Amino acid sequence: MASPPVFFGLLGDRIPGRRTPFLFGLLVLAASTVSFAVGDNLPILLAARILEGFSAAIVGTLGLALLRDTFGVGQIGKAMGYTSLAVSSALLLGPAIGGLLYEYGGYFQVFLPAYGLLVVEVILRLLIIEKKKPLTPRLHENADFKENFVHDGQAGNVEQGLGSADQNSLEQAQPGEPEEQRLLPRASPERPRQALLILLASPRFLVAMIGTFIVNCIACGFDGVLALYISDSFGLKATHAAALFLAMALPMFLAPIPGALTDLYGAKLPAAAGFGLAIPSLTLLRLVTPGTDMPFVKLLILLGLAGTSFAFTGSPLRVEAARVVAAIEQDRPGVFGPNGAYSQAFGLINAGMAAGSMLGPLYAGYMRVWLGWGAMSLSMGILSSIMLVLVLLVTGGREQLQTCD
Repeated sequence: MASPPVFFGLLGDRIPGRRTPFLFGLLVLAASTVSFAVGDNLPILLAARILEGFSAAIVGTLGLALLRDTFGVGQIGKAMGYTSLAVSSALLLGPAIGGLLYEYGGYFQVFLPAYGLLVVEVILRLLIIEKKKPLTPRLHENADFKENFVHDGQAGNVEQGLGSADQNSLEQAQPGEPEEQRLLPRASPERPRQALLILLASPRFLVAMIGTFIVNCIACGFDGVLALYISDSFGLKATHAAALFLAMALPMFLAPIPGALTDLYGAKLPAAAGFGLAIPSLTLLRLVTPGTDMPFVKLLILLGLAGTSFAFTGSPLRVEAARVVAAIEQDRPGVFGPNGAYSQAFGLINAGMAAGSMLGPLYAGYMRVWLGWGAMSLSMGILSSIMLVLVLLVTGGREQLQTCD
């Protein structure tokens, strides 16, 4: 689950433009949907599930990179917030619409909305006009050389002393630049390096990736334990479990708010607020045990607060990953090559999300069985505390805002 996003992120940065791999991901999703609709045995359904995972890796990774290409690093937070809102809406409405179609239409009719949405998505994707990427990164001139050159009036002798690389840079001068600026030799870009290793060596990026993993690990951990716990401890039914999961999902409609805050103040403030809220809400769950008065109401409130904390951490951590790439490119022009490393960065973030989604139910399930509900919720609070400290110490704030595109 974790490797496909990294692979397709690497592929997305090697191919100029996002159109072709994105459309390929949609075609894989279409093949998966058809396989689910016509599959009548386990091998076909398993293959459909694998195709669905690959399509999610492609579309999810390149979709975030496309957001960055469209809105830039400075405004991507709010856009990601709306993306999270759309995903949450689909997760909430999908089962309800599917249930109605199955009840009144049949099994095959359940897949008709998916086919329609795929057609609409392909059409919209073809209509998008992608921004052209520069062949070389924007480089800064040597200020000291420029000052000495202008004052000494040696414009006629500069060109004779330039090497072939500098002469090429002169020929690539931008229209409208002052004559003395066009005559200056431009700094050569740094040789492209392995982007994945550079990103993983960045403390800011590592904190964003680990934070994404922990948030998804905790959120998905409830999938494997919550329904069983309330049934065994309080005799509550499946409808109560559905209401509790809904309480965790609804706060995702607030996602544009932390996204907008991230654009204005950096990722540190909203992410710290999210983890700060997660600490008491998750830790206090350990007090909801057999014999507790109004357990359903207390769980509803605490899980709603936990869902709000998840909403305040998701988008800021993904934006932080993009800003780390922008900061590295600004400090070391050309280090990621002509196409940058945004797809690879989002691929690593999505790999952390996938790993958390996979390991979360195992972690929560084993913790509850071996140590109990109280120890499980306490461990979740401790993980949130660790992340709060890391975010406050490492994650970029307003002073690290990067707006270069």
